[in-house]
Amino acid sequence: MKLLAAIFERLFMSLKRRPTDADIETLAEIFRPLWRQGDIMRPWLRQHHELLRSLVHGDWSWAAVGAALTKLGITYRTGTPWTDKRLRSELSRALLPLKGYRQRPPKPEAQPTAETTLPPGAGAQTDLPPNPPSAPSMPPPPAVAAAPRFKPASFRIPESSPAPSESTPAEITGNYRQKFGPSEPKEPS
Repeated sequence: MKLLAAIFERLFMSLKRRPTDADIETLAEIFRPLWRQGDIMRPWLRQHHELLRSLVHGDWSWAAVGAALTKLGITYRTGTPWTDKRLRSELSRALLPLKGYRQRPPKPEAQPTAETTLPPGAGAQTDLPPNPPSAPSMPPPPAVAAAPRFKPASFRIPESSPAPSESTPAEITGNYRQKFGPSEPKEPS
């Protein structure tokens, strides 16, 4: 299986020359000013993903970039050397949207109108240009106070339970028969 993967990789992956130790050192010099001791790996990858991808789209391979990062000590706390697959995987994970930071539509802001900001009778003396006739008039947004309000739900059982009814056993049996019909007589065994 590994043999097939290696053959596939050689046939269909773009081949790049193997970098020498001097090449790796040169590449490491690019990363040296970007890394500060104590930086956290995923935010660093997120911040420098464009540089990493531009290097890979150029002459460098993922393996060479990983070797340069490892040479500088830019790794996770375990210190495990970067492989090409692991670096690609971690870069794609770093680029996933963070929880709570997804794109939300902007909230409509209440824009002050000329009628609400000017004192009465001052509307004729404004320096505001008139609305262009081609602009469609938008209906005002619905009032927020008109939205229904609900009480928060609670799954707690109230401490005081209602008192049982004063029904007699005969009434209970009668109600049971009305709902479910008469019970079948048991056959003697």
